[in-house]
Amino acid sequence: MKRRHVWAAAAMLASADRDGAAAANGRALRLGLLWTHEASRAPSVDDSFLAELAKHGYERGRNLVIEGRSAHRAGVDAAAAELVALKVDVIYAMGGTAPALSAKRATSSIPIVFTSADPVAFGLVSSLAHPGGNLTGISIQGSVITAKQMEAMAEALGSLRSMAYIHATDAPSQAWFPSFVAAATSAARALGVRTEFHVVSGLEAYEPLVQELARRKIDAVEPMPGTPSFAFSGADSERIAAMFLRHRLPAIGPARRGFLLVCEFAEDLISRRIAYLVGRIANGTRPADLPVEEFSSLRLIVNAKVARSLGIALPRPLLLRADEVIA
Repeated sequence: MKRRHVWAAAAMLASADRDGAAAANGRALRLGLLWTHEASRAPSVDDSFLAELAKHGYERGRNLVIEGRSAHRAGVDAAAAELVALKVDVIYAMGGTAPALSAKRATSSIPIVFTSADPVAFGLVSSLAHPGGNLTGISIQGSVITAKQMEAMAEALGSLRSMAYIHATDAPSQAWFPSFVAAATSAARALGVRTEFHVVSGLEAYEPLVQELARRKIDAVEPMPGTPSFAFSGADSERIAAMFLRHRLPAIGPARRGFLLVCEFAEDLISRRIAYLVGRIANGTRPADLPVEEFSSLRLIVNAKVARSLGIALPRPLLLRADEVIA
């Protein structure tokens, strides 16, 4: 039976088994960070990550050395190879499946910790309970987000009869696509929502499609995840959000960039748990002996400013339940 791990913050704080108050091997931990990027600014490990790693005996400035490497998607294999050449002790593939796959291609011996929407389907591990090889990490339950976002949109609008999903041409070839469609279809069936899926070849194809959806009075819309042929930048998201707002279409997506609402994973909890896995590995546990953990703790973010622009009166229970309301 599939092993499942879902944590609350308090449970996570108690979960570390203290592989020793100090590093067991008595030497510095060289941690490699690998990510894809759209700009030159690097993501950074946060305070919760460093605090958790300190519980395992590794502190920045004392015995923790962090090496970061990144590239745009096409060059991330070379970035992974650089970390391998530096002989880091552990690689943390930040930001999803793409850097994890690059790290896996680069080394079969250096331990790799990752986050991924579906690590088995993507070929990162053989199973969640028994990952095998040199990788382990966290499985992000994307299907949970898909359903919760549809439920939140239905509550925000008061009635949700139709929902349009927009995806890039190559999305059906991505490993995550069938599970996304299945989750959306299942949630729609439960809520009595009619769903439709539309293909766009790039950003320039959005405007005519959005105009058509608005003309047909589709209730709400959601762009599906980016793909190798169309990876959303922050500026892309803002342009698309503005397009939806201009045509008065409520949309699911990054609420801080102008969409009505979004459900996000609790990044601080994920960060803490990744650090826990890194600490266990640094102190001698093999990745193959650390099951991939399934994570489904979500936070709801609602953009009240966008709601007002759309003429939507957000119900008080939704606002009270939201983890963040953008005024």
